[in-house]
Amino acid sequence: MEKKNDSQKTSTATKSKPLILKNSVIVAGHPRSGTSLACQLLASAGVVFPMDTGPDIYNPEGYFELLAAKELEKSLLREAMTDDNVESMNAVIRRLNQPGKLTGLKIVHIPALFFYSHVARNLRIVFVFRHPAEVKSSMLRRGISQFMLSWFENNNALVAALENNPKSIIISYENLLKGGPTVNKLFKKIGLNVDNTVIRREYRTQKDSRMILEKHEDNLYKTLLRLERECRH
Repeated sequence: MEKKNDSQKTSTATKSKPLILKNSVIVAGHPRSGTSLACQLLASAGVVFPMDTGPDIYNPEGYFELLAAKELEKSLLREAMTDDNVESMNAVIRRLNQPGKLTGLKIVHIPALFFYSHVARNLRIVFVFRHPAEVKSSMLRRGISQFMLSWFENNNALVAALENNPKSIIISYENLLKGGPTVNKLFKKIGLNVDNTVIRREYRTQKDSRMILEKHEDNLYKTLLRLERECRH
């Protein structure tokens, strides 16, 4: 078998070394839970979101998504930190480590957040959640019948991530739309002054869905509401 020379060994070692994420805000939540609204609020506070997706009828202000990062989330869930995934994460981190800027990233596969938190130096996280019936109905309205993680799996990971990241807040879709002093107070807890007037209530995509839920989903939603109340105090 052919032996690798010293330069090849160095290249391989460098390839698998993660970069440090220096100063960013991550918005994490299941699809159709209000993550784009939260990103819009953060943008009003000066957070810069590298993105390559534009607005449409479902998100008139845009999705704030970086497609390479979204694909990386799926790969991290399937394979964890392989050399290829480390390289992909490094490419995302290079986009986020913009000199002199506070940058943001949206994550919809919440367990992928743990991989970023391991390499972050000054990470703040905004967790967003929404009633599961409204989420499911809103996803179906868009033609999304399947997602890699169920609402329950994703939001159970949200609870674990909230417990393990002290510089984080949690806010419901309802309170994002409502705005007011409560929203401002929450974001100030992570050092950000947002302008909640940028959010308009006509952005709502689904309300009072009568889809039937499993008991464990209802219990988890109640837990999320309780965590939000605790975060406000």
